[in-house]
Amino acid sequence: MTHSPRRLPNTLYLSLVALDPASNIPLYRQIYRGVRGAIVDGRLAAGTKLPSTRDLASIWDVSRNTLRNAFDQLIAEGYLEAIVGRGTFVIPQPLRSAPSPQTLSSQSERDRPISVIGRALEPYGQQVRQPSGLLGNAFAVGVPDYRAFPFKIWNRIVNRCQRRIQHVGEPQLGVNGIRPLREAIASYLVSARGLHCTPEQIDVVPGSITGMHIASLALLSPRDQVWMEEPGYINVSGLLRYRGVDLVPVPVDQHGLDVPAAIKQAPEARLAYVTPSHQYPLGVTMSLPRRQQLLDWAGRHSLWIFEDDYDSEFRYDGPPLTALQGLDQHDRVIYFGSFSKIMLPDLRLGYVVLPPDLVDVYTGVKLPLSISSPLLIQQATAEFMLDGHFVRHIRRMRQHYKVRRDALVEAITRHLAGAATLGALECGLHIVVYLADHIDEAQAAAATRQLGMAVLPLSGEYFGRPLQKGLVFGFANVPPEDMDGYIKRLAAVIL
Repeated sequence: MTHSPRRLPNTLYLSLVALDPASNIPLYRQIYRGVRGAIVDGRLAAGTKLPSTRDLASIWDVSRNTLRNAFDQLIAEGYLEAIVGRGTFVIPQPLRSAPSPQTLSSQSERDRPISVIGRALEPYGQQVRQPSGLLGNAFAVGVPDYRAFPFKIWNRIVNRCQRRIQHVGEPQLGVNGIRPLREAIASYLVSARGLHCTPEQIDVVPGSITGMHIASLALLSPRDQVWMEEPGYINVSGLLRYRGVDLVPVPVDQHGLDVPAAIKQAPEARLAYVTPSHQYPLGVTMSLPRRQQLLDWAGRHSLWIFEDDYDSEFRYDGPPLTALQGLDQHDRVIYFGSFSKIMLPDLRLGYVVLPPDLVDVYTGVKLPLSISSPLLIQQATAEFMLDGHFVRHIRRMRQHYKVRRDALVEAITRHLAGAATLGALECGLHIVVYLADHIDEAQAAAATRQLGMAVLPLSGEYFGRPLQKGLVFGFANVPPEDMDGYIKRLAAVIL
């Protein structure tokens, strides 16, 4: 293939791609669309030699890794060709009439009719389906230490439950789960988390997100306003989009959700989603005055509260705090818990604690969905709890994870001094490391992936424009003796 020496001034490339850092569409995908469009409509003619990735990264103010991802896709689809030693060139395209943007949009809607929800959530699907470059899962957020789980005890209990089912037959499962497990959960929550509840208020679900889905169907209508922590758990924001609600991002500070700001932004909100014991991802704990403000407002204005208590059992400086539900005097809190962080994510087992007057409506909504957790897993978990193994495992793992947290903190303090600041450390299985101004978050995140680390960029946890930059480290699945080596190698790349 013969290429002409046609070149465009570097400054003209600024107008070819309009980047929006606040968009749900990844930056590399925005670059890909912009360059592809310029090639298709002739603004980038066949044979044009593109500037170097270094120059384009500077022009568009993105990392070179982001640019490479976009160019790799353009090359794979036949829009560009990279020739070693010569550069990257535009490949001639088949002759076609260039439709207007309006025509393209109408054709897309007609040829691929999808719902409003589908359009809103498609960018999430694009993000998770793209090659991430992960070489390992060290520091993965929310992943416990599988090797520390008492599998011998668990397998013995599972085998015993399996034999019982074979001899006696399957008992009545029930819409809300088996009674022994609901009794065990209620007993644990009352004693360890300060809840006021009975087994009749508990529903067993295949993960707490499933419980939130059912509860949202029961409580929310389209266009209802919902307070969401900002930054916050993107899976929950995606789930709530199924209901067609208006999400209201509410800032989080060192005291947790800013309740006065939430009231000012959306005083008519129907629901608030909070992680008060260990805010995700920042790790702060909601202060008692903020909790009281939230509960008082909920009681006076019929606001429902989703309390996501996903890993607060692992509090390293004192006992776990009383859950928000335990302080609620108005029955406005729906409490969600999970066995994924404490035991194993593979169990896919969680639970919901409902106010007494919501049990019937919630159960009625759940019934036609045919959602249930496997009987064997429920029975085994009930026995694991009733035999005392559950509480003993939590106590053992609390010390186990504290050692890992301390090792990570020491490594970061030693190797990233001046480049990183540690976030809240009191609770949970992850910490946020805030990056100094001179450290590029995207480049740092890319470096962690190349080192086999599944670290998350903090900016990805915001729904709007990120206000802080950093990295989210899950430390539960990394041995303490390996922490220093990982962070030392990271420092060598980003400093």
